[in-house]
Amino acid sequence: MSDAATARGGTAKLVFTSALVAAVAVFVAAVIGSIHKSPGIGGILSGIFAGLFGGLLVMAGGAWMATKLAPKSAPAPAQSLLGEQLAAGLADVLTELEKTRVDLYTEAMERAKWRVPAGAVAGAAWWLRDQFETDPSGLFGLLMFVGIGAVAGYFWATASNSAKYTRLYKDKVLPKLAAGFGDISYRQAVPPDLEQLRREHVFEDFDESSATDELFGTYHGLDISILELSLHKRNGKNRRSVFNGLIAQITLPRGLKGTTAIIADEGVIGTVRDWMQSGPGTRVRVEDPEFEAGWQVYGTDQIGARALLTPAFMERFKALGQRAGFGKPLALAVDNRLLLALPSWSGALFKLPELSKPAANRELLVALHDAIGALLQTVDAVVDLDQTSRARVGRRTD
Repeated sequence: MSDAATARGGTAKLVFTSALVAAVAVFVAAVIGSIHKSPGIGGILSGIFAGLFGGLLVMAGGAWMATKLAPKSAPAPAQSLLGEQLAAGLADVLTELEKTRVDLYTEAMERAKWRVPAGAVAGAAWWLRDQFETDPSGLFGLLMFVGIGAVAGYFWATASNSAKYTRLYKDKVLPKLAAGFGDISYRQAVPPDLEQLRREHVFEDFDESSATDELFGTYHGLDISILELSLHKRNGKNRRSVFNGLIAQITLPRGLKGTTAIIADEGVIGTVRDWMQSGPGTRVRVEDPEFEAGWQVYGTDQIGARALLTPAFMERFKALGQRAGFGKPLALAVDNRLLLALPSWSGALFKLPELSKPAANRELLVALHDAIGALLQTVDAVVDLDQTSRARVGRRTD
């Protein structure tokens, strides 16, 4: 049996044992709670019945989970050719990661052996405490408290090691996957110039920011940086999201004149319009009716703005707004620096590795590879943009 199968078998046994302990805790808590509510033989019998019923439900759930986690006797399905190629190219890195993963997983499971049952017992104790209140919860409440306690115990046992493994996996694997797309690498994100974002009124006012997972390098001859960025604004105890999504920064090889802002809706960057209208910026009309209906464009230099807004750029810009899980993009060009912002509703862009699965997980490798490719597509619009706009500038100077 492989190390992965052995690990899965150990997890299945842990889940089943934890379910057994939780079932006993449910039975005892149900009997005590019933006797407290109805002293006498009636309360005892009612508690025994409720405890047996609840305990059997917990055991059934635990047995089902253990069956799902147990190693399968059937051979694993064939992995895609891409997955095999990626795993082969990363063999040394994945072997090193697997050793670390097994150590972290073993340590976490040792902790889980007592933290999961402890969490279940704590949940049952909390439910028992509730029985002394004026409106105690019933059997469903007991099951809920025990389940929440068990899940909390498992999280308590595994969270820190999972975070360590995720960070290590990303730092080791993603740079090599990114290198397959050219002169591109990965790092923990270096936040953009937030003061510039404030000065240029790209977003509404914010006072908290966090950036993760950055791709950077040279793509089609352009210096790029793509990262995940979250911005928030606090108002007393409330915390409101201002922006959550992708920020792509591209340095064009020759300068566009002035500042151009492409606004999707007021809720995200309404201050840009106010700033443009009150300053030197003016509305820029475009020839694409669909683009005109979906976005407003303001610029300090009409010629520079129109050099930016080529038909190819507008088509690809509209396509960005149609991707599943994303909102309408916006853009800000300040001379030769172009910033694309793409709101995201789909959570983390890179799938996280699981501590319980082998490091050489072909499905995960393919998902991460595809995620990098999808991120790089956000700057594809700029490739044609720069070539076309340079041709326009050349014609004007002839």
